[in-house]
Amino acid sequence: MKRWKKWMALALALGLMALAACGEAAEPAAPSEPAAPSEAPSAAPVDSAEPVETPEAQDALEEYAIEGLGTFTLPEGFTVDSGVITEPLPNTYAVFEKEGYYVQANRFGTDAYEQAGVPLPADLEDYSTRSGVTSSVPEGTVFDYDEYGNFAAQFTQDDGQMCYYVLLQGTESFGSIYLTASADIFDADAVAEWLSGSVLE
Repeated sequence: MKRWKKWMALALALGLMALAACGEAAEPAAPSEPAAPSEAPSAAPVDSAEPVETPEAQDALEEYAIEGLGTFTLPEGFTVDSGVITEPLPNTYAVFEKEGYYVQANRFGTDAYEQAGVPLPADLEDYSTRSGVTSSVPEGTVFDYDEYGNFAAQFTQDDGQMCYYVLLQGTESFGSIYLTASADIFDADAVAEWLSGSVLE
């Protein structure tokens, strides 16, 4: 539960900073350990998180469709927790967990940007310069397109966990997938392939 609260606090902080950046580039800052909130954010559960089998059965991948968020491609068997946060800004999130892999996805739409009084980023490159993104990665981290088409960055967190951080652009929305795992099970090529099938609403 503490881990869930920690990641939800991080998601909210990233969203607020990304929205408040108003498209201006910010100096990258080393990631810091967010304090756990005193109580969990108010969230309404989202019902549709049913995995749907993909045609590519050889990789045993499934599509996890989350209403209001998007469709995410991961190996079968992940548990899913999803919901909608309304305060301080509306966003949809999902947390996927399986055998040492932890994946968090979130989406901020036009309603969140309008409520914050800032414009949507022009594109993924612009989004990657927002302070909410740059402050969540080590200094000097560069986002670029990998061989599977993800606009992503890979780095090691302060706690030693490996991270693959993918930025997503949907229909008038922006968001991300933040995947972490220990170095002994982390396979960057496999992870990049999994996440390449993900689509933000």
